[in-house]
Amino acid sequence: MGMIHHRSPILWVQPAMIHAKHPTVARSLVAALLPLAVCPLQWLCWSFISPFVWFLFYPTVFLSSWLGGFGAGLVSTFLSTALVWWYFMPPVHTLLKPRPGLYLNVVVFMAMGLLFSFFHRLLREAERKVAQAALKEQDVRLDRMSRLAKVGGWEFDPVTGAGSWTEEVARIHDLEPTAQPTVSMGLSYYQERGRPLIAEAVRRVVEERVPYDLELELVSATGAHKWVRTIGEPVVEGDRVVKVQGALQDVTERKALEQELQRMNATLERRVEERTGELRAANGELESFAYAVSHDLRAPLRAMDGFSKALLEDYGETLPAEGRSFLDQIGLASRRMAGLIDGLLQLSRATRGTLERVPLDLSELAGGLLEDLAKGEPERHVLWEVEPGIHVQGDPRMLEAALSNLLGNAWKYTARIPEARIRMDTVQEEGLRWIRIRDNGCGFDMAHAEKLFKPFQRLHRQDEFPGLGIGLATVQRIVMRHGGSLKASAAPGRGASFLFSLPLPNEPEQP
Repeated sequence: MGMIHHRSPILWVQPAMIHAKHPTVARSLVAALLPLAVCPLQWLCWSFISPFVWFLFYPTVFLSSWLGGFGAGLVSTFLSTALVWWYFMPPVHTLLKPRPGLYLNVVVFMAMGLLFSFFHRLLREAERKVAQAALKEQDVRLDRMSRLAKVGGWEFDPVTGAGSWTEEVARIHDLEPTAQPTVSMGLSYYQERGRPLIAEAVRRVVEERVPYDLELELVSATGAHKWVRTIGEPVVEGDRVVKVQGALQDVTERKALEQELQRMNATLERRVEERTGELRAANGELESFAYAVSHDLRAPLRAMDGFSKALLEDYGETLPAEGRSFLDQIGLASRRMAGLIDGLLQLSRATRGTLERVPLDLSELAGGLLEDLAKGEPERHVLWEVEPGIHVQGDPRMLEAALSNLLGNAWKYTARIPEARIRMDTVQEEGLRWIRIRDNGCGFDMAHAEKLFKPFQRLHRQDEFPGLGIGLATVQRIVMRHGGSLKASAAPGRGASFLFSLPLPNEPEQP
């Protein structure tokens, strides 16, 4: 629908308020007859106010004209004059007075009554003009707001079908503001698929008093396709609906944005499905590769190592020293290659499979890992400390692997420190809780930090600290899969700190 007078419902209240300031018939009658109530009062007080015959009647006329308007003031003036002339002006109870000055007093009083009435008439007229000006200004302001919001009001009579609408509703339909709408006219602008919906909504609001709120497409008088939100509700008097009124808003721009967003979401979902398929295929290839590495590559390496050992055992005495050295290098290289394969498989397994999310006490887990490290090298004296109560949510298998790598690195790189220290605690940085593992080991140069989390990249020589270079890469993948972050800081000879964030218990991981 699209139909309310050119003034919004908010403005309809204000004319009523303005008219309420003007006297009604009953109020004017009471004001005009006020002298009848004042007359007995002055009679009771006459012994005190005599001979001031007009004492109470001047304020009475003033009050009558203020309460009842110009006509009531004139009536009150004449009535007051008659009462004073008959009851209080000597000689009383006679129409003719012997003293000419009394006639002058009457003329002065009537002139003052006329002035009072005229003054209040001018005052009311000025008030009315001020109120009308304010009302007009508010009309203009609300019309401007209506244009900006592209919303207007309408109403129609359910019996006759005749209606009216605001200028903005007419503009939405691309019609002149003076166009006189009807129910059938309003319905005719909606698209065929939306017309039954709005027709049924109008029927229900009239017959069942059920309000409606719909978004439908219409074709304006100029052929423009628009989306509108139409809201309607019944106005009930007694036991019947006397009219239906509501609002109409042009939501074409918002609808276009919603449709574009839906299109983008559909495209995004399709791309996600494609990427998911590609990821599944890549994971399948990775599984095949891991199987091949685990089975197909190990056999030749075992053969190389076994034959080199057999050659040394059977013919070692006949081989020159240089030949035995070459065989030793072959065995060492094959074992090195086997270690790399193990590292590659470990990196692959670290982030494969379903991620389990359970509450986990990281402090307890770290303490157990450090005790195992201490049992493995009882000759070392390492002072380690773990902050209690570090609870996270994640996969126990993966997080144990991550902690094992980080604590194992701290243990390894403090091997040459007489008073080695390792500590795991928490710090608040960048609005997050970070779990920190720090040591006072050999550290590293941050200029080469980009190699830290790359597989098989190492910052120390093999003869200094043995390793494969896949531990930190594994840690990074595990932390990222949990939705956390990993960072490091260090300096040569001053130890290293590794910080990672993980979801708290019952807290979803960060996307």
